Amino acid sequence: MSSLEDAAQELYAVAPGDFTTERNRRAKEARAAGDAQLAERIQKLRKPTTAAWLLNTLVRTHREEVDQVLALGAELRAAQGVLSGDEVRALDRSRRQLTRAVTEQARALGRQAGHPVSEQVAGAVEESLRAAMADAPAAAALSTGLLTDTFSSTGLDPVAVDGVVAVPTALTEEDAPAPAPRRPSPERRTGPDPTEVTAARTDLENAVAELEEARRRADEARDVATAAHRHREGLEVRRRELEQQLAEVQHGIGEAKDAERAAGRAAESAARDERAAATAVQRAEDRLGRLG
Repeated sequence: MSSLEDAAQELYAVAPGDFTTERNRRAKEARAAGDAQLAERIQKLRKPTTAAWLLNTLVRTHREEVDQVLALGAELRAAQGVLSGDEVRALDRSRRQLTRAVTEQARALGRQAGHPVSEQVAGAVEESLRAAMADAPAAAALSTGLLTDTFSSTGLDPVAVDGVVAVPTALTEEDAPAPAPRRPSPERRTGPDPTEVTAARTDLENAVAELEEARRRADEARDVATAAHRHREGLEVRRRELEQQLAEVQHGIGEAKDAERAAGRAAESAARDERAAATAVQRAEDRLGRLG
């Protein structure tokens, strides 16, 4: 792998908001190391669209699932021409379910990275996954993890992947998972073994079921997290209310203490007045007694 591919593999793993800064830093490092040509090539690397970044992230963090999708796509391409119309329609439904489930994984990755995914972006991700299942060059492009943009398939013409891979030299069809090896048969066949086609269909259905179950568990976990968040918020509101009540009670206690001290001073003053009055009464009585 060339130094450019090394740099690209690391660059296309960073968040979109950090891409330009990181690209400029790496170009500067290459220039400082005396490799002006590499610096120029790094500087020309295109920032990926949000959908392309999600696909690249999906390849890096869920490689096994992506390889499974692409391998099943290769099996389905190999099985063309030997299936009935009903079988093709059933597989097409399963394929749509699978790409939707993997798209949900990509959306979850976006949320975890702090980048909510719009319906438009999710649609571009799903369309690229469908195209990668239908077309070997598109599968190879997706497998590089170096997409700068998404792609789509008409179902008839080859998928146009020119210009969507940051480093074209990284694009080889060997990167895409191949269909499972087929057992040789002494008989001449015009297409794949129907038994293997059935096995591929079963694998696809199982993969869809597993992804749907994973999505269900993720939804349940999100619901629990949301409920816990709302419960905490409710407790926070109650805490603030109680703190306000405590502040009011503490203020009332302060006022009551002030009133108690004032009342104590008034009581002491009244007691002094009472003693003075009693003394005056006693003197008056004594005087009266002397006057007879």
